[in-house]
Amino acid sequence: MNSSLTEWLIAHYGREEMKRDTGLSRMREALKDLLPELNQKKILTIAGTNGKGETTLWLSRSLAHRSHCTWMSPHIERITERFRDENGEISEEELKSLVEEAHQKVQENKYSLSFYEFLFHVFCLWARKKNPELLLLEVGLGGRLDAVNVFDADLLLVPSIARDHQEFLGNRYDLILREKLALLRKKTQLMTYFSSVYLQEKTSEIVKAIGAEWIDLEKEWAGRFFEFSFRNQLLARAAFLFLEGKPHSELKKFIPTREFLEHRGEVSRERGEWIFYGSHNVDGMRKLIQFLQSGNYNFGRPPYDAVLVAFSRREPRDLRAMLKMLKASGLGEVIVTGFPHQKAADPVMMKELSGLEGIKFVDDPQDLIGNNEKVRTLVTGSYYFMGHVKSLLRGR
Repeated sequence: MNSSLTEWLIAHYGREEMKRDTGLSRMREALKDLLPELNQKKILTIAGTNGKGETTLWLSRSLAHRSHCTWMSPHIERITERFRDENGEISEEELKSLVEEAHQKVQENKYSLSFYEFLFHVFCLWARKKNPELLLLEVGLGGRLDAVNVFDADLLLVPSIARDHQEFLGNRYDLILREKLALLRKKTQLMTYFSSVYLQEKTSEIVKAIGAEWIDLEKEWAGRFFEFSFRNQLLARAAFLFLEGKPHSELKKFIPTREFLEHRGEVSRERGEWIFYGSHNVDGMRKLIQFLQSGNYNFGRPPYDAVLVAFSRREPRDLRAMLKMLKASGLGEVIVTGFPHQKAADPVMMKELSGLEGIKFVDDPQDLIGNNEKVRTLVTGSYYFMGHVKSLLRGR
């Protein structure tokens, strides 16, 4: 159903594409009957460049004892990934029914919505029906113009700021930060975990101008956690204490876990050993490599037999920078490939960039799957690529 639903959505709402300044007026109009009720809920919004998906998942897990609806974007393998509650993902049957109902409303009122906006409309319809205590909203892109900004967040989490989607968000950290913090309201409690002093200073300026409250976890926990996953867990825990009405001082008891989430350290042992770590931009790739090297600091040989990588569309200079990092990482033989997805980087360009760096390129990752039972492979790059490799391993 997921594949057929995707085809139906594309036919009626176009492909999911990033667009310049479309504003929030269309979204507000489409949700005018839902917003007054839903804005009465306790609302938590998660923004940022890297780590927002993982932070959202950790928090949603910790709130399994409370009714909540979680919006995540994008989805990797299944559209149902975007819709979660205290019991997990929405069922395909329920989602299909909601899509039909929402589409009828859109048609009757002649709303003009994009793929992303329509699915967020479906989410809001679902949330009203479920009537949860909490709404957890992961921003898709930026913040200022993202559909989730029609809501007034009680709590805003921002795990990181880095350069990504610069054609939409700007190429300076202060510009990117302002796009994310446009989600702030005076009533909003902000929590961040920025290692950059510059970002901390700029955040302080914005918070003071708005009159919001701010908890700077880097200031509280400076130097305590290097691994980015632990930092995301800590931020999720701080949010949990806030939502539970418990004193922030209890955060001192925090102990991170090495449990891995989907696409974030997940291991598959189908036809070999495959370790999945998504990393889709230069800053994220740098931190991932540092994390993997720190966990294998005393290895006498590369920890992986192969590092299989493919990227979504990025500036050629960013793609080449990430290839350079992987080649120099010592993690294993780097193999670059392509994959069938509308957001995938051009395979011709990737082959050319790989050649410039002296890195092996294969046209189809399927060629590497099969007689691979004794090979340990790190799969990284685009999260969409993670989903593609998993489908190949399952023989689909």
